[in-house]
Amino acid sequence: MPSHKTPSPGKSGEIKRLEALINASKILNSTLDLDKLLALILDLATNNLKAARGTIYLLDVERKELWSKVLKGKNLVEIRLPLGTGISGHVAKTGKTVNLKDAWKDKRFFSGFDLRTGFQTKTMLCMPMRDRKGKIIGVFQIMNKHSGVFTKEDEKFLEAFSVHAALAIETARLHQGIVEKERIEKELEIAGHIQRRLLPKEFPLLSGYEVDAVARPTKLVGGDYYDFIPLADGKCFVMIADVSGKGVPAALLVSTLHASLHAYIDGATDLAHLAGRLNMVVHGNTEAERYITLFMAILDPQKGTFAYVNAGHCFPFVVRSQQVSITPLPSTGLPLGMFEGVQFEQGTHKLEPADYLVLYTDGVTEAMDKSFEEYGESRFQQAMVGHIGQSAGGFLGGVVADVEKFVAGEPQSDDITMLVLKRVS
Repeated sequence: MPSHKTPSPGKSGEIKRLEALINASKILNSTLDLDKLLALILDLATNNLKAARGTIYLLDVERKELWSKVLKGKNLVEIRLPLGTGISGHVAKTGKTVNLKDAWKDKRFFSGFDLRTGFQTKTMLCMPMRDRKGKIIGVFQIMNKHSGVFTKEDEKFLEAFSVHAALAIETARLHQGIVEKERIEKELEIAGHIQRRLLPKEFPLLSGYEVDAVARPTKLVGGDYYDFIPLADGKCFVMIADVSGKGVPAALLVSTLHASLHAYIDGATDLAHLAGRLNMVVHGNTEAERYITLFMAILDPQKGTFAYVNAGHCFPFVVRSQQVSITPLPSTGLPLGMFEGVQFEQGTHKLEPADYLVLYTDGVTEAMDKSFEEYGESRFQQAMVGHIGQSAGGFLGGVVADVEKFVAGEPQSDDITMLVLKRVS
């Protein structure tokens, strides 16, 4: 008679574990929230291993630490362990599983948690969590099996489960990264919109003068700024500035400069004194590594003369149409914010009919082509000379077009800002 074999208990257990892995995979795909996902993973691991509790640590490669979130009252609190510290740190560092029958007898075991909480750790299974490529991304720490000790079958299950868990964590992190990127881009877009509103909405109508300007940030938020402010006595204030750094920090500093400038400009006849006040504001409200280079001038349209201060900015140029010459206006002080109590000097100059005052930031002269060669001051001056005789807008547009021709479509490496004031008569 043929014999009838009954399934062995081990085979039945393997089938149950396989079914558990399949069900776990489905459950892990139910959320993209990393905190909720980690709680699900831990719940599945402890339930399937019939354990009392556990912790999941994720690896922070850059900081060489393990981190986890634990409940403290009603709030999740992040805890961190240096790599190699405790049993979890040892497992993360060595990649070797630790299965303890009595955790307190292992010298690597940190008993402080048990002593603080009253929980008594007995058995422990601590295993590296690996992704599909075998790379360690974290550690499972499962404690106190309800009955007996953790078995080799438990180890096999947790090892197989870790691949599903690691994939779910990777997906959640990617999603989290996308959401964070979208949030940052939205904030930058708002900051960029606010910064663009700081620029003059229209240029002042100055009898006998033409004005034009352009500002092209490398990012949504740049560090360049220019302004025109008509003054009560018929004169006009004009300035250009370049804040160190880019992005939101630079935009905040531009906002500080804008607010301070508009608060102090009324009645400011001495630009050296004004620069000193602005320097105090910038120095008192920024980190040591942040500063502002700035050129500002007050133009007397009737006389064609202007007083100016150059606080470490690129030398502006007075382009003489009649003589076909270019005169730089050198620095009269250090950049704003670098040191406290900096003294500035005020210079004066005069525009003759058909002359141009050209203000710009270093993004113009430092624009690079595909060979990383800079546009440079020599090309810049040649371009300016080549557009003498044109309107302020034509002059500006011609020079910018020459820069664009030079870089030939290469990505912009710095903010490009330029302002042209022409005395027509």
